[in-house]
Amino acid sequence: MADETIQKVFVKEDSGATIRCDSCGLVKTIDTQSFTSLPPVVRIRCACTAVFPVRFEYRKFYRKSTNLEGTYHVLFDERDIPDLSLARKTINCRIENISMHGAGFSALGRHRIEKNARIILGFTLDNPKRTWIEKTGVVQLVEGSYLGLRFDEPASTDRELGFYLMP
Repeated sequence: MADETIQKVFVKEDSGATIRCDSCGLVKTIDTQSFTSLPPVVRIRCACTAVFPVRFEYRKFYRKSTNLEGTYHVLFDERDIPDLSLARKTINCRIENISMHGAGFSALGRHRIEKNARIILGFTLDNPKRTWIEKTGVVQLVEGSYLGLRFDEPASTDRELGFYLMP
């Protein structure tokens, strides 16, 4: 039971979510609007009697899982934004996921970063060009060493990152 894979189901803007049973292959779209509050993981029972866990994702944009080395720097003064491309060899984080509007990364080592801190994040994409990306943003989530960053400017303003994020 602990080895069960949790199915990620993306909820669309109209509150519809499509669930697929791995046992029988039945695909069903449900309306999540009828649920007042859902726990993070819900156990679904299929018509074939199979029971499996589902996590509903309420994201507006696709989030790509990554495993990229990166570097971050806390911004104390907006006028003094460092050029992280000069510090590429100073790896202090691992980028775990990227979307059009942000990134999730784990700090390698201790940090004192709190929610709403301003950060500049730099990393090299694992694309053929090995594109260097730098984004400034605000920390939205801190869970131990994991930090969620919302970019100041969406990735749609950055052609290379936008192309990289295409599913």
